[in-house]
Amino acid sequence: MSNSENGTSKFQMVCVVAMANNRVIGDGDSLIWHLPGDLARVKSITMGCPLIMGRRTWHSIGRPLPGRLSIVLTRDTQWHADGCIAVNSLSQAIAEGKKWLAQTKTEENRLILFGGGEIYNLGIDLCQWIELTTVNISPNGGTLFPKINWQEWQRVSSQTHAAGATHPEFGYHRYHYSGGTRYL
Repeated sequence: MSNSENGTSKFQMVCVVAMANNRVIGDGDSLIWHLPGDLARVKSITMGCPLIMGRRTWHSIGRPLPGRLSIVLTRDTQWHADGCIAVNSLSQAIAEGKKWLAQTKTEENRLILFGGGEIYNLGIDLCQWIELTTVNISPNGGTLFPKINWQEWQRVSSQTHAAGATHPEFGYHRYHYSGGTRYL
């Protein structure tokens, strides 16, 4: 019997983020770097999961991502867009994500904290995992990833990629929260 069948589903939040050396995650409108293989990596991590994002992140993507639920957290109670669920609180976003996972009858139990900066600030303390892409640049200005205590996080894996003609050096890192299991 699966967790969802016996009523003991335990859901976890995973933060997926790309960040420059100075914690910049974007310019508020679009990606500020293009890294070979990064979008495919994000797709493989997030497939089958609900994505919790802010309205600017939704607009920068421009469409729902196939195989995933887009939950857009916004303060504007009148805002809506085709292909997503609009919510006005993080708890509502989590509830919608859990409901979608239950309805899809999947073994998946992860909800993805997908950005931007305000959304990361709201949800980072609920995350069990961080899937981090580091980008070896320091852009001027932009949206910042929140300051967190990295001593509370254990790096589980790491992979570095050299700079190329069209991209800076970058790395993929997986962190696990070391302060216990955080269930939603």
